[in-house]
Formats: sequence, structure tokens, C-alpha cells
Amino acid sequence: MMLASFKQVFSNTFYIFLAAIIFTSFWILFSILGELLFFSPVLVFYLPADAIPVFVLSNVISALMGIVLSMNVYVIKNTKLKMNKSSFMGSFAGITSGACTSCSSVGFILLTSFGSLGVAVSTFLSIYRIPLLLVSIALLGWAYYSIHNKLTKSCMLNESA
Repeated sequence: MMLASFKQVFSNTFYIFLAAIIFTSFWILFSILGELLFFSPVLVFYLPADAIPVFVLSNVISALMGIVLSMNVYVIKNTKLKMNKSSFMGSFAGITSGACTSCSSVGFILLTSFGSLGVAVSTFLSIYRIPLLLVSIALLGWAYYSIHNKLTKSCMLNESA
């Protein structure tokens, strides 16, 4: 099933380490942008009750980002095929929808830079944040499926892999 490609990639400790670094980086990024993690004046993590669903979805996105990007690196290093732009679509969508600009200080820059258009975009993003995160998870799932197909149905893997 789809677990075979996962085992194939993560049997190497390098890819486990890479996935852990990517997960940690995106977890920190999403926590800072979601105003849950603060570094000044002291290191503080604050999770209010109304932010729990978004926090859980952001954690899932961070984990999927680690898995998908590590598998992309594996495919790039171990195949003779060229990666097309659609291979990175799920990863890019996960990054952009996971980092809700209207829910952070970036939203204020958006508001002041683009005027009424910035207000409309910021309002849309804050109202539809959870559905956008769910779409992001679906796109990352699609990216995982796409990479799984490249690994299992492709005859182009290098012999050393």
C-alpha cells in the first residue's frame, strides 16, 4: 500500500533527520505567525482555547511538510526523472495556506500596503482559515500520493537507491 514508499524513504536515517528538521522549522514558523510562540522579552508559548483547532491543523501540516519534502528530496536524488512543477504544488500550498497572514502581524502590513483590497483578503483569510488549512492538508496528501506513485510505479530509480 502507500506505506511501502514511506518505509523505502525513511529506512535511511538522513531522511528521518531531514523530516524532523523540516517539521521543527515549520512548527516554529507557524507558531510565530499564529502568535503562539514569542521570543521577546522571554521565550513563551501561549495556546488559548480558541486556537487549539488551528494549532492541531498546523501541526498536521508541519508533519506532512516534513514527510513530503523529504520524499521529494529522495526522489530528486534517486531517480533519473525530471521533477515537474506539479510535484511541488502540494508543498507550496501547504506553506501558503498554513501561514495565515491575516492572523499575524503580516496582516497589518497587508492592510496598510494594499488598502481596501488588503482588508478584503485579510477578512477572507481569517474567516476561512480552518477550511483553507483542511484544503492544505488535502493537497499535501495529494503530493504524498504523487510521490508514492513516482516511487512505486517508476522504473527509473537508480540502482544505488
